[in-house]
Formats: sequence, structure tokens, C-alpha cells
Amino acid sequence: METKRDQIQWEIQAYGMTKAQLNQMVKEQAFPGTEMMFAAGLLSDAQQIIDPEFNTEGPEDGWVDPVTANRARQLMNCAKAIMFDIMDPSRKAA
Repeated sequence: METKRDQIQWEIQAYGMTKAQLNQMVKEQAFPGTEMMFAAGLLSDAQQIIDPEFNTEGPEDGWVDPVTANRARQLMNCAKAIMFDIMDPSRKAA
């Protein structure tokens, strides 16, 4: 049985923050009705941080270190959560 603590730990590994914090960030940073554009911006951020042009410090050009790859994964998960919340508003409750 999943506890509230388990859920919060899952959210933090998935989003880099809790779902409540993600909801608050969207509320503070996206104008009403622009949440999909905000999600698209997060996907753009994920694309940029894994772009080979910005990842030339590894063993070969284009190598993305695991920390950066994980942050890109979290940004993508945040974008998906926002999109899913718009498609099904009952999911938004944290």
C-alpha cells in the first residue's frame, strides 16, 4: 500500500519537486489559459539542456552527463503532468 510519503518521494524523483510545488509554479508563472505553452516551454528547456552543442565536456561531443539527463527527464515529466491536468482537471489535486 502506497503511503503519502511514498507518493511524495515518487513525485520528487519524477518532477524534481512535489506535485503541489509544480501546481504552484504553474499558477505563479503561467497566465490562465497558457498552461499548454508553459508545458511546451518546459519541453524546450529539456531539449536545450541535452543539445549536443551544450554537452561537449564528456568523453565525446554530445555526451550528456547523468545529472543533466535526469533533469531533462524531470522537465519532460512536469510538462506531461501539466498536459494531463488540462485534459483531466480532476488529476490536478495534489
